[in-house]
Amino acid sequence: MFETVWPVIQDFLFNYGYISLFISAFLAASLIPLSPEVLIAMMCNTHSFWAIVLVATAGSYLGSVTTYILGYWGLHKLSDKFEIISPEKYEKGLKLFEKYGAWVLLLTSLPIIGDAFVFVAGAVRYEFKKFSVLTIIGKFIRFILVLVLCQMGYDMTSSLI
Repeated sequence: MFETVWPVIQDFLFNYGYISLFISAFLAASLIPLSPEVLIAMMCNTHSFWAIVLVATAGSYLGSVTTYILGYWGLHKLSDKFEIISPEKYEKGLKLFEKYGAWVLLLTSLPIIGDAFVFVAGAVRYEFKKFSVLTIIGKFIRFILVLVLCQMGYDMTSSLI
């Protein structure tokens, strides 16, 4: 069955790959558990290296901006049913932010705790320009590393799906 679906996926990625990557990176950085690495793995040998890095970085950064804004507005919960970030993650992120300062924003791409750093930066009203620079640098480096690993033959899809 996969053999019959694969050409459709490849055609979609070839025609809409960058849009799909942008949306995936955006959602993954805005507290929705997605993995843009899978799309990157599918695109790494057929699409431009630097275009992938720039699109993924832009989507991921803008997703982080939404989390920053939620923290800035103090929205730990949107309702009684939806918790944006757990109190444990928030406290851990806050302690690391206080200990290491804004440098932790270079690690916003880390799974699990990365979103907490972004949320905390908003909650403590860290200067947006500095937040942006550090977050973009961290995400840019992440996507370069992901692409280099992909091009070296590391199978991103089997370890992330």
